Amino acid sequence: MFSHLKAEDFVNLVEGAELSAKYLQHLDTCSRCRQTWLSVSSVHAEIVTLETDIPEPDWSEFRSSVRDELLSRSIQRQSVVRRWTGWSVRPAVAWALSLVLTVGITTVTVLWRTSDQTPTPVVTITEPAASEPTEFIVAEPERSLFDDVVSLGEEEQERFRELLESAEVETRQQ
Repeated sequence: MFSHLKAEDFVNLVEGAELSAKYLQHLDTCSRCRQTWLSVSSVHAEIVTLETDIPEPDWSEFRSSVRDELLSRSIQRQSVVRRWTGWSVRPAVAWALSLVLTVGITTVTVLWRTSDQTPTPVVTITEPAASEPTEFIVAEPERSLFDDVVSLGEEEQERFRELLESAEVETRQQ
């Protein structure tokens, strides 16, 4: 004989379509197909009862709630517009505040930068020789250390060289 019923055959049975006599006879004699048909029909019956238990929403209540929400939004929008246009000084106050902030920040920045650029004299102390008094060399802030070294005389250059060599020897000894 032929094989068991297919899924399409069970769907046709659920939908109420007629099956051929051969298929109906197989359904009566085959326990496997009968069990499948019973389980499919019970699931179908439960689904059908669920569809009828869903209540229809109350559309009039839904419409009135939507209408109330839209009306409250329009009232809120109108009150915001009235508050802004009710006081015409607000734009002038905003411009004045921005102008004061701009001028204030610029003034503070300029004053802060000029206070950092005040000239401070640089004092360089050299080691005095045994018989000579202590000398201070005051350098201008615009001059660099190399400008000072280049401008030294021959004797000062010799003392500077000796000072550097003695410092180098001391660091080697440590």
